[in-house]
Amino acid sequence: GAATATAQAGTGAVSTATGGSGRGAIEPVDGILLNPATISDLPNKYFSVNYSPDQWALAVSDNGQEVYLPAALKFIKTQTSLLNTQQLGLSFASRRWKKVSFGGSASMMEYTNYISTALEQKYRQTTLDLAATYALATNLGIGLVANKVGSSKIDLSENLQVQKTTAIGFSYTYQNFARFRFDIETAPDNRADKLNYMFGIENYINDWVVFRIGYQINKVVVKDYFTVGVGFAGPQFGLHYAFISNTADKAEDKHLIDLGIPF
Repeated sequence: GAATATAQAGTGAVSTATGGSGRGAIEPVDGILLNPATISDLPNKYFSVNYSPDQWALAVSDNGQEVYLPAALKFIKTQTSLLNTQQLGLSFASRRWKKVSFGGSASMMEYTNYISTALEQKYRQTTLDLAATYALATNLGIGLVANKVGSSKIDLSENLQVQKTTAIGFSYTYQNFARFRFDIETAPDNRADKLNYMFGIENYINDWVVFRIGYQINKVVVKDYFTVGVGFAGPQFGLHYAFISNTADKAEDKHLIDLGIPF
């Protein structure tokens, strides 16, 4: 349903496989979908495509020395039975200053609401997200993301729009062997009464192969998700797979595939 799509919106296979976490992790494949401030730590130029049955996304980022501000362009399309959402966003980040980098995303949203089989309504909205990362140590990072800090007004019901949420993420890498990720996100309208907890572990089997496992306790939609995935991160391209399962309803099981190419 729409609530499930909202809960999982804007994540690729890497973050999904780790329970939806990653706002504090430097991850070129789908990190900019979660935290635009991470662009300042990505490889020079990177292209990624994320695919699942109800959502796909494209992202191109540029963090080359010649660019004034590290930036990325992203396009995300999400489909549910009631609503199609398209997001075209420009993300940017500051150069890392001491241990901090700041970022943001300005997006044009287009919602298509299917009221009946014969009637559809389109709504357009401009939104702004703000973000930051802080490197506590070379192997320990924190990310903070405030989604939809500003937006234009539209007549579409609030619960169908992109939600105002705030999230904090932690990432800890242990001896290039494992990375632990843990995120907490508020409920819509930044309410703290119901939180979304996301845990994940990435285990580097060798230089190129990564195994991922995670869990999400989502108090907003009152559902728990188990996640697992595997990735190949080669020098020329990366291919990543994730499986997410609602522990109480197997009908919601979903597969995701990501392709990432540095260039």
